[in-house]
Amino acid sequence: MAKNLENSLIEAFSKYVSIDEHRPEYTAHYDALRKEIYSQWRGHETVGKLVNGYTLGGGYGDKVKVGMPDEFDLVIHLQFPENDKIIVTADRSKPGNVILDMSKVMQILANQEHNKAVFQLLQKIVNHKQQLLEDKLQSLLQGLMTQALIKMGNQIEVNGVVSLLKYKRCGPAHTIEVKGRYVYSVDFVPAIKLAPAQSVLAPEQRQHFGQTPSWDAVPKPIKPPRPDNPSFRASYYEAEKKLIYGKNNLKNAIRMLKQHRNTKSNMSNLKSYFIKTLFLWEVVRQDASYWNRSVSELLIEMLTKLADVLSLSSAKGKGKLLFFWDPKLDMIADLDTNQRKDLFNCVIGAQSDFRRADGNLTDDIKNRVKNSFSNGDKEKEKLENKPSNGQVINSVKEKSPPVVKPNPTPNEPKKKAAAQTENKPKVKAEPVQVKPNPKPNVEVQTGAKTKVKAEPVQVKPNPKPNEQQKSVKPNPNQNQPKAAKGETPPPVQPNQPKKAEPETKTNPNGNATKAKANIPNPQPQPQPQPKAKANTQTNSQPQPKTKANVPPNSQPQPKANPNQNSATKPQTEASPKKEESSCRIN
Repeated sequence: MAKNLENSLIEAFSKYVSIDEHRPEYTAHYDALRKEIYSQWRGHETVGKLVNGYTLGGGYGDKVKVGMPDEFDLVIHLQFPENDKIIVTADRSKPGNVILDMSKVMQILANQEHNKAVFQLLQKIVNHKQQLLEDKLQSLLQGLMTQALIKMGNQIEVNGVVSLLKYKRCGPAHTIEVKGRYVYSVDFVPAIKLAPAQSVLAPEQRQHFGQTPSWDAVPKPIKPPRPDNPSFRASYYEAEKKLIYGKNNLKNAIRMLKQHRNTKSNMSNLKSYFIKTLFLWEVVRQDASYWNRSVSELLIEMLTKLADVLSLSSAKGKGKLLFFWDPKLDMIADLDTNQRKDLFNCVIGAQSDFRRADGNLTDDIKNRVKNSFSNGDKEKEKLENKPSNGQVINSVKEKSPPVVKPNPTPNEPKKKAAAQTENKPKVKAEPVQVKPNPKPNVEVQTGAKTKVKAEPVQVKPNPKPNEQQKSVKPNPNQNQPKAAKGETPPPVQPNQPKKAEPETKTNPNGNATKAKANIPNPQPQPQPQPKAKANTQTNSQPQPKTKANVPPNSQPQPKANPNQNSATKPQTEASPKKEESSCRIN
């Protein structure tokens, strides 16, 4: 049955881990960016004299990169004149770190005219003990990177495609994010290149270092950051590269474990170098033939060892992940209890799934194994959704703004009024309505708040229900009483402040022309300016007709329904599903 699990892992590897379809074009774009940035470093008047080559690092350098080609690491080596005179000592307060004493170098450079610029530069980035300072060096390089991108116009053109560039600092790296047709990032990591004789390795670690020609001191900020920091992280990348080389399925197991990590949100604190360190320790413990075993066997065993490292309580006590080149440093010491628990639970869950699949690969277990590596589909979709112009296709169409229909022509309200007068028999109790009482309503309806003489306009036609019905005909806002019934309030409301036709019909009775024939006071009616207020209040009188003769209170009623509808939407939207943990333990 192990063969079945192995086949499932091989299938997942080809589908999710090793994605080479877009690798050549991404690599070509990265090469163009690398050449441009590196030339900017080399062209600097002082830093350019220190630049001494570069090395592709990270997952690409180790050939354990998983998923899409969206991350690159480039180590830019710096060497000072008289570089071998740098005195390197271990930082006793920070295991795994070293201190670089530049006193002898500066003593020699002070007498060299051709290195005067470098000497003056060193004077700015050392302390009173003439120790090289990490933060001062990084500040210098940050200014260099900023100026480089300004010269490039914060963009780069490759094969006719323009990509935008964004710069930021992230740990020891100077990161450039590329946006456009190609979306990826490049970490430019400065490193002081040193000779093997300058290392501070213990005898056992020096044996593993072997004949490697160089190592690096990386200006990695400490946590919490502090000014005038003389501590650099020792990096033995070239030696590590040799240790994991030619170990058959070792790199495949690393890549499978990294891809599994990428699909689990609870495992984001498991850095790639933590995984690499776990395997480095196993390289020196095991015979070379150990890595000839199947990927499924190696993956299960390495998950077991990772669980021991993350365990908060075991036979040996709290687990630790020791730095391979200085065992006094616990690399996961900064993780809190909850972070370790999350990582531990994810690892145990994956280990359980793979062990069950190794014994009996049912359809359910097979799907769970597949889902352990299936995040790669999302990365493929990102590229498939990119057109040639570099803009990501948006699957959600933009909603066009609502079209506000123009106010109806004078003939249209009459047609609507004919239909509305059919409902008027229900409202024939209007003579009992308190229309003469709400004088403020009449003032607003006439369009002139100071002119209250429009009261006779309401009193005279009110005793005649027929005239009231006629007055309703030209009012296009008669739909608002229907809106109170919940029919169609939205299309009526935007038209209320724009009624150009009723301008000559400011009479609260609705028909200004007929009101003029019956009423000797036509002056309050021709005032068209306060139409917004007149229309809102003209609607308020028909509202009492449908609301049991309560004209003052009828205004909020048609507005109540839209508010209720709008209140229900946030309730449905404000109830997102709680995100479930991506790790399960059975």
